[in-house]
Amino acid sequence: MRNVNLEENELTITAIFQQHTKEETIQTLKEALEILEQEESDPENDEMIEIINSTVGKLRQIEDKYYYSLDLNYYLNNLEDDAYEA
Repeated sequence: MRNVNLEENELTITAIFQQHTKEETIQTLKEALEILEQEESDPENDEMIEIINSTVGKLRQIEDKYYYSLDLNYYLNNLEDDAYEA
């Protein structure tokens, strides 16, 4: 496996869709991607499709031990903090 760095927005998406295993998370992301691709073209959807595609590609490349070492709760907590600030 090669060294892959996930961007903050990719880590946030991973945290939102996180399942029990890396493979289940990838599958859930792919299902979300299918739904977004069926909707009408929208700049926000297009950006989300791009982020999810990138995230899935990177998750496939990283080692399982790296995936399971990620502190994805940190990114969920940041979302909650942003919601309170809004």
